[in-house]
Amino acid sequence: MFGDMDHYHEEDETLDVLKRYQEMLIRQGSSFFDLSEYECLIDFFIEQCNYKDAISAVNLAIKQHPYASSMKLKFAQLLIETGKPAKALRIIKGICDSESLNYEFFLARGVALNLTGRHSEARLDFERACELCSENMEELAYSIAQSCMQNGLTREAVEYLERAYHHNEDNILVLYDLALSYDKLDCPEKSIYYYRRYLDLDPFAEHVWNNLGLLYTGLNDIGNACEAFDLAIAINPDYHSAYFNKADLLILNNNFHGATQVYNDLLLHDAKNTRALCELGHCLDEMGNHKKALDIFGKALSVSIDCSDAWYGLGMVYFRQRKYRLSIYSLKKASIIQPENSDYLYMLGEAYTGLHKIDQAILAYSRASKLNPLDFEAWMACAQALFKKKRYDEAIRKLLQFCEYNDDNPTVNYRLAAYYTYQGDLTKGLLYFKKGLDLNFPEHRDMFSRFPKMRHYRDFKNLVEHFNQQDQP
Repeated sequence: MFGDMDHYHEEDETLDVLKRYQEMLIRQGSSFFDLSEYECLIDFFIEQCNYKDAISAVNLAIKQHPYASSMKLKFAQLLIETGKPAKALRIIKGICDSESLNYEFFLARGVALNLTGRHSEARLDFERACELCSENMEELAYSIAQSCMQNGLTREAVEYLERAYHHNEDNILVLYDLALSYDKLDCPEKSIYYYRRYLDLDPFAEHVWNNLGLLYTGLNDIGNACEAFDLAIAINPDYHSAYFNKADLLILNNNFHGATQVYNDLLLHDAKNTRALCELGHCLDEMGNHKKALDIFGKALSVSIDCSDAWYGLGMVYFRQRKYRLSIYSLKKASIIQPENSDYLYMLGEAYTGLHKIDQAILAYSRASKLNPLDFEAWMACAQALFKKKRYDEAIRKLLQFCEYNDDNPTVNYRLAAYYTYQGDLTKGLLYFKKGLDLNFPEHRDMFSRFPKMRHYRDFKNLVEHFNQQDQP
């Protein structure tokens, strides 16, 4: 009771100081405020995230109290908060002696040093702050951890979070950050432990159940993952991430039927969710229910005619049905809406190939490989299309370009062997064939199957026999 009265009394004092301060600014005069009043004002502005007025108040305080190092420290803290750590360090340098026993001074300097990349020096200041702090150790350790997390120093953050946890095992902010940090450090079991501790205190935190589900997914613990996602959905039926994450898990385990149920559940709450409609369409397509998939993609387009994934889905279904003209039409639509999507262009190339329009396929594959240089299938499809047109030099150049990104792919080396041989350069053909054998010996059989002309060259057979003899004891 008395605590509440003190709180109201403090609020009245703050409002009184704020009123006097605002009156001073309106009349553009000057009034005297003691340090405690300035601290009250500045804290009020900081709580309101009004850093501009907080800095103005600090500057006035320093003018009226030029020897008050506490105000200079407050100024430095505000500079750090507003992204000016270098300037803060210059202010801090002038108050080293007067604040040498103040843990907040070392905390502020450590944070500023961290922000300027001087992490080793920051660590020394953080440790000094911990030595000087007799109270509020939990809060101090958490503040240091926040600085470390902000600067990507996850291991250091965990160390200080564990200290904060030691002082208070029920601080949900500490528990959440510990779980998050251990997840970043690829320690899923520890992350799960701290999320579980968090949920002991707040069992209705749907985002934490969702995160827990993702961790169980990473461990391939399907039962616990689904249970976690289900609880997140039960707590908040509008929490879309949990639906999508559960469906992704089921799809990864080839449970397309289960995934369709999840998407249908989401659509009961949000019938116009184009992402859910498209994902449902893709599942139905994978299950072979092409007619229903086409209907679902059509529904998505009725919600948004510019839904590129719906056009892509239509293109995929038509491609499977060998309706290549309709597939090309749909995939072109998708590519116009999202011209930077390499998957759309790759499938467009496949559809053109199905229609035997090889030149158009080459253009689509080529654009796809430029957009995504690591898309192995696009490079291979483009090279093979060039090969079909007997443009051997271009096919070889295409694969050599891919080798700049990945030169130890056996399939690429076998294809180069074939292309060089068909071009008439048997020496280079044998060179790349040997590289292919070194990388993956059994795959040479696939090459002979794809390129029967290679069987007629005794040199290739000799290399295979040589490798066979090497493998024998």
